[in-house]
Amino acid sequence: MLPSSLNERMMTMVRIKQNSGNGGPVQFRHRMEGLTSLVEGHRHSFGNLTDLFIPEDGRHRHNFRGITTTADNHRHSYSGQTGLNIGTGRNHFHRFRILTQVADGHRHVISGRTTGLIRLGSRVGHRLIIESIVKQRVKK
Repeated sequence: MLPSSLNERMMTMVRIKQNSGNGGPVQFRHRMEGLTSLVEGHRHSFGNLTDLFIPEDGRHRHNFRGITTTADNHRHSYSGQTGLNIGTGRNHFHRFRILTQVADGHRHVISGRTTGLIRLGSRVGHRLIIESIVKQRVKK
């Protein structure tokens, strides 16, 4: 059982997601963007919004998925889950680190941290900090 204050916060976040605004459901997500690791002499850009909200022990994660930009005549799809939220409220964020799907015989690392919450359908600003990009060689 969750402590009552955590449980109340989680329920508030769920209610916020479910409430309707002027044009339909209000949605809160995080932006993710940056560069992949350097593999075989190239990198790809990536950018997406988080998706499904997944409660876990009084905190939460998000699913995400996307496709990188084309570099060296190919691109990579990716999907995963963020880490648990760090902080609370509008300014909380999530760390992430995954491998892309294999394309052209290799894959890349995508890592960093999300923005704070953004509200879809309204004016939003964000700041993204991309953490160190890991160089990785993949054996063919």
